[in-house]
Amino acid sequence: MLDFTPNVKAFEAYLKSLNKSFHTVKQYTIDANQFAIITKNIEDINEAVKRYTIEIQTLYPSTNSVNRKFAAIRQFLSFLHSRGVIPVYNEQYLQKLTKEPTPLVVLKKKQLQKALSFWPHQYEIALTEEHAWLALRNTAIVYIIAELALKPAEVVRMQWRHIDATTNELTVIASKSFRILSITKELFALLLRYQQHTNTFMPLTEYSPYVWLGVGNKLGEPISVKTIERIYKAMSEQLGFKVTATNMRYHAIQKELKNSEDLDLYKQFGYARKWVLDERGQRFNQKEK
Repeated sequence: MLDFTPNVKAFEAYLKSLNKSFHTVKQYTIDANQFAIITKNIEDINEAVKRYTIEIQTLYPSTNSVNRKFAAIRQFLSFLHSRGVIPVYNEQYLQKLTKEPTPLVVLKKKQLQKALSFWPHQYEIALTEEHAWLALRNTAIVYIIAELALKPAEVVRMQWRHIDATTNELTVIASKSFRILSITKELFALLLRYQQHTNTFMPLTEYSPYVWLGVGNKLGEPISVKTIERIYKAMSEQLGFKVTATNMRYHAIQKELKNSEDLDLYKQFGYARKWVLDERGQRFNQKEK
């Protein structure tokens, strides 16, 4: 009869010795313990693995969740085999499940036009200086995401020193890298207009290094990603269709993919690997079928 419960602690120590992250060690240990519970008292290792795969796929409808658990158990079983606890097992039972790629939601042309005109209209009808400044700020944020396909986390990191007025270039700071993108004269003019309005509306923040400020924030401190989410939520509620930074970003990426053959295009959009952009392109095409 199999009982792998006593081996779970040793597996946890083994993962720590490999300098695995805290999250990985925690989750793999949980998965190993779950495997031990499901397979307890089964006589054959292949029967045990088969039972586990059936039960896991019943419990977890998400392919991603199942594949993550399979990866953990493959490592657990490799650990057990290396220590002579189990013989060789049929690895086919724990093969990664193939997942049908889901189509990406991209804004249609008319939807994009309506989204881009939303905050400029709010600026035109603003009754107070605060509402006018907020509408102008939100306009600039939406336009920079629409034009450069920036991620919200990249937007909130923007500082004025990242914008080169002589070359019309923006240095985009990611978590572990940076990239330099060209911006149109129209977008640069919008950013300059926003800066001038900010200096008038918030004179004490004139020397703040950050581009995107908030009314309720600590003086000179930048907005958060949550603020950008709220900007798009307000747009969605008024426009009657869902518009997010992500589907606006995807619109820009899809457009560029159709018009460019640059092999390094993935770098422009902040992807670390070319295959990620290729995968997005396949899902865009799936949407069009």
